[in-house]
Amino acid sequence: MTFNKASGGSLLERLRLYRYWATREFDLVIDGESTRISCTAGSNESVSEAEERCAEKAVRVQQIVDHQIKRESSYERPIREEILEEIDDDNVITRNYYGAQILNTSALSIFDIDTYQKTFWEKLTFKKIDNKTAIIGLLRQLYEQRVLPGTTWRIYETTKGIRLIVTGQYIDPESPVFSQFCRQINADNLYATLCRHQKCYRARLTPKPFRMKIKGIKYRCPIPKGEESAYREWVATYERESCNYSVCRLVETLGNLTSDNQIVELHDRFCCRDESLTLA
Repeated sequence: MTFNKASGGSLLERLRLYRYWATREFDLVIDGESTRISCTAGSNESVSEAEERCAEKAVRVQQIVDHQIKRESSYERPIREEILEEIDDDNVITRNYYGAQILNTSALSIFDIDTYQKTFWEKLTFKKIDNKTAIIGLLRQLYEQRVLPGTTWRIYETTKGIRLIVTGQYIDPESPVFSQFCRQINADNLYATLCRHQKCYRARLTPKPFRMKIKGIKYRCPIPKGEESAYREWVATYERESCNYSVCRLVETLGNLTSDNQIVELHDRFCCRDESLTLA
């Protein structure tokens, strides 16, 4: 069984996350008429470089319109999330589209499991099963079978299901091991696909706004001009209310690996505020 450390540059480069953004308008000629378009581009070096990329993007659009070049089928849009903290080359905290803080990591293997898949006999007997209890039972069974030897599994309860953090080895999301393990634990398909596509894992560190019953927001990056104050006010309310909730709570640890892991500690500091708090 092979475990691989992520490679190929920093996480920012692999995710196409940018520190600086710029939006500029340009005039294009379409069907003989001048049309104004808006181009947004990012850079990890400076705002001026982002502006240069906006201009380059506009030139490419005009060339596509004029059939001088073909649209790139392999083009991947950058992740439009605000960078809150760059911990190191493999760990970055961002704010997603609904305002929650997200850990993006290519140093720690994290899985979301929302649904227990009943066995044939469980379906046949119409046996009632508690979803979270059943997921934990399955994880215990798989761990005893040494599915991932030499690892320790940290099992957390979330609002809907279970979050699993595997320490001791890093599982490359592009590897067959990852795909097989996701099938074995019945990991959320959408989440697994996202991990595979982005070549990293993502874990929500702060509650979902609707679960705290606060007004939602479509958190755009870069923040639109003139809306900075409204965004700051929303974030202040969100962060204040977040203190009354936890994202998850540690239920059980399988294995005895005790080596310090700063990213696990960061995860727990954000997510496991107090066992008495409501999960959100």
